Amino acid sequence: MSDMLIRHREIWNRKKILRVIYKEWYNLIIKDLSVSEGKTVELGAGSGNFKEFKPDVISADIDPQEWLDMCFDAHHMPFRDDEVANIVMIDVLHHLAHPVHFLNEAWRVLEPGGRILILEPYPSLFSLPVYRKFHPEPYIFEAEYFNKTGIEEKDPWDSNQAIAYLLFFKQLKEFEANFSTKFRILKKERMSCILYPVSGGFENKALIPDFLIPFFRLVEWLFIPLRRWFAFRCYVVLEKV
Repeated sequence: MSDMLIRHREIWNRKKILRVIYKEWYNLIIKDLSVSEGKTVELGAGSGNFKEFKPDVISADIDPQEWLDMCFDAHHMPFRDDEVANIVMIDVLHHLAHPVHFLNEAWRVLEPGGRILILEPYPSLFSLPVYRKFHPEPYIFEAEYFNKTGIEEKDPWDSNQAIAYLLFFKQLKEFEANFSTKFRILKKERMSCILYPVSGGFENKALIPDFLIPFFRLVEWLFIPLRRWFAFRCYVVLEKV
């Protein structure tokens, strides 16, 4: 895992289109953070890029790295009850063995009014076949996380990219039945129709040269009414009741 994260740091430094995309995401997240002065923790911080935009964030991952502040499993966080103001998660939820257990743990450590800010893959009509063809992580739509008991042992890189879609879209009634007294959904948006897929992410070569980035940002804006069918990402903000 360390070699992969080091490679991601190198890609981040040389790939302009990724920095453009993530800067927009990071600024959106920062705008939506709780106004509390408590701790903001980034789970699955990986190569640690968010810290460039919010230097006081506590960057944490399950794999220790010299550029990270803490190392722990998100299912068992080393914080007191009501100690944390914000939990930031970018491409982390779909790696968790038991996301419902995690949500209960997050509710424990968050202070009242504290928030979880989640950015995840989204399986739209257009994006799903693209993910399945070009991305190694699977979509497992049959998973039943609300009926799951216990936390299984798994490689942290194993994943189900459908988790956010299942919890906050397809199984929204089950989420509300389990968490309506713990969290309210402040935001639930589909996003990233064009610019993200042409970037190639961290694993593939960008499909456009840097000088076309402004044009594709304009195209992204034009696709806003079509996000239900073309989105590659979803963004969810939960607030502790």
